[in-house]
Amino acid sequence: MYKVINLENFKKRKQYNWFRTFSNPCYGINVKMDITEVVKYTKETKTSFFINILYLITIGLNSVEEMRLREVNGEIRLYDTINPTFTVMTKSGVYENTGFEMIDDYKTFYATAKQVIDHIKNQDFIKETFNDSLLYNDYYMTCLPWLSINGMTHPLCDNNYESLSCPRVCWDKYVEVDNKYLMTLNITVNHCFVDGYPLSLAFKNIQENFNNCRNLFK
Repeated sequence: MYKVINLENFKKRKQYNWFRTFSNPCYGINVKMDITEVVKYTKETKTSFFINILYLITIGLNSVEEMRLREVNGEIRLYDTINPTFTVMTKSGVYENTGFEMIDDYKTFYATAKQVIDHIKNQDFIKETFNDSLLYNDYYMTCLPWLSINGMTHPLCDNNYESLSCPRVCWDKYVEVDNKYLMTLNITVNHCFVDGYPLSLAFKNIQENFNNCRNLFK
């Protein structure tokens, strides 16, 4: 579900109008995140680190209104909930995009994500299309579990404002430093909708989710 925001009543109208003239109005920030509690929980429970991180990041992003703004069919939409979409390597070594509707309950989220991932991993065919979503009520999420990085950039299409309004997210291989596990998290957003404060708030909320993961996973 979503509501349409009239541009004349949009509180960030000036910001939107300015950055809307850019062929690519996106920017990204890379932040070192402390994921010590998530790593410990994952090892103790033998659960999927990827799914656990996916859940904590998605609920953190959804807690910030600006992250749920999209431009679709000429409308500015504020969605109630945004869904996780992500890449999965098939057994042929080719990646597929997939995802599902967001589920707030962790156990149901985990079971759904595992089912979706296992299905894609074992499929014998590759879809002709790369991204089937036409609603754009998604986060585009991926990870680089083979590399520890300081930062990254995402491929961004010029002048496709529907796609550009979707935040991109990537995280890397975590490392142990001074008895803590650290991970670089990149969030790339559209400056028409997301300026520095809500982006900082998203990082803050995600870090709190990492710290408080045991309660959120109950």
